[in-house]
Order: sequence, then C-alpha cells, then structure tokens
Amino acid sequence: MNDTTLRQWRLFLAVAETGSVAAAARRVALTQPAVSQGLAQLEDRLGERLFDRVGRGLHLNGAGRRLLPEARALLEQVERCERLFQTPRLEVELAATHTLGNYYLPPLLAAFRARHPAARVRLDVVNTRTAVARLLALETELALVEGPVSHPLLAVRHWRDDTLVRVAAPALAASLGPDPSGWPWVMREPGSGTRAVIEARLGEAFPPAERLLQLGAGEAVRQALLAGAGVGYVSRLAAARALQDGRLVAVPGDGESLRRPLYLLRHRQRPPGEGERALEALLLEGGGQGSSP
Repeated sequence: MNDTTLRQWRLFLAVAETGSVAAAARRVALTQPAVSQGLAQLEDRLGERLFDRVGRGLHLNGAGRRLLPEARALLEQVERCERLFQTPRLEVELAATHTLGNYYLPPLLAAFRARHPAARVRLDVVNTRTAVARLLALETELALVEGPVSHPLLAVRHWRDDTLVRVAAPALAASLGPDPSGWPWVMREPGSGTRAVIEARLGEAFPPAERLLQLGAGEAVRQALLAGAGVGYVSRLAAARALQDGRLVAVPGDGESLRRPLYLLRHRQRPPGEGERALEALLLEGGGQGSSP
C-alpha cells in the first residue's frame, strides 16, 4: 500500500471544503477522475471512508470530520516551511572570544543590523578552544578569536591587532615588590586565547600556579582586578575607562604591554551563506573599535 502524498491531503481538503468532486477539481486545476482517484487512494491508505456519498455530493462523515482539522494543520505547516525560502533572509551564527564578543563586536553587530534590519544574528561568547571546536563541528559559521590557531580545515585571516596591558588596582599596585613571581595574579583559564598569548610572550617569567587566581571569563578577570585581587592582563579596550578614571593603573616594567593579533576563522569546506558573506564583508571594512566600560 502506497504512502499518502501531500497531493492526496490537498485533494481531501478541497473536497471537504467544496462538497463535491467537480468543485474540488476546479479549485485544484485537475480533472474530476484525478480528484476521485486521489481521494480513493487516501481512503484506501487510511482504511477508512471519509465521506458519505449522497446524490452527486460528498459529505464528511464522522471519520472525515475528525481528520479535517489535522489535515488543515498539516498543510498549514507545509506552507510555513515553503514560505521560509520564498523571501531570502540573512542569518548568521558566530562564536567569539570574550574580548571580541564583549567589546569589539557589539558596535559592529549594531552596524550590521542597521544595514540589514531583518537579519538574524546569533553570537556565542566562548574561549578560543571552544570557538574552534564549534567551527570544526559545523555548529557555527564564523569565529573571531584572540589566540593563534592552525588547522588544515580552517581558513585563518588576521583581522586586527589588540594590546594587552598589565594592570592592578591602585592600592595593590603601590604594594607590589620588584619580583613579579611574588605578585598575586589573575588569569584566564587554559584554552583561552588571552592566556595562550601571555604564556607564549612571558615564557619562563609566567607566574607560578600557586600565585594564580584562574577565572573563566574576561569580564570576571577585569572585575577581580578592579576589586584588588591581583595583577593581570586585559585588553586595553576593556580597561580604557577604568584606567582613565583611576580604578586601575598600569603596572610598569618588562612585559607591561603585549600586542596580540585577532583572527577571523571560517571552515574551508563549508560554503558560506548569504548572511555569513554579508557579515564578513562588514567586519573586513575595518569600521568600529568597540566600547570601553
């Protein structure tokens, strides 16, 4: 026994709403024998008569009346699915590391929304390791990260540069001794692009584990530094306002600032969608420098 088709459901609905095969045939632009055949096939498939034949008319019986709202709901759902692609819509998903997601991207996404008001954008703020994993798993279309990335399936493009500055709360900074290994430090977790850059640049001068307060988000690091929990590196963009009003001060000396590149990543084997191309074009225009808390 053949499965039912959307055509058979449409024929059932047409006959139910018009009350005759002839009227249904005119509605769906088919011959009367084609409508009768399709309706008979549906009844055979369901193993149930759906109409009472009275003269030349067809009247829904109890089984047909039970089926009618379900058939309407089914066809309405099909129409909604078809309409999804009748009007092209820009959609894009991206993952970004904390500095990028919290400071660089918001004004750029606002500009993207102004340019494409109906666009749908989803941004997930994660660390570099997670952003790369999501990109490789095809769970996101673009990624913007702080740490160095090398993978044969990923196209890696230098986007811009960022500067990490070593800062602390004023009272703590005034009490620090000359040896950084004895300072209390606040750092991101392993897997963070910021942490990878600091480890690579400081080498053997990287703080010992017992001196580290390790936090899982860039904003958590910034708030801990403001509270006097230790010395740490944050993006100059993220620290700009606190440095300006004196809530944070630079800790001078070797390694006072570290420059790091920021990267735009995409999957080489995934064809870019319209939304991805539109957002990437805006990002590469170079406009917007983020916001400073």
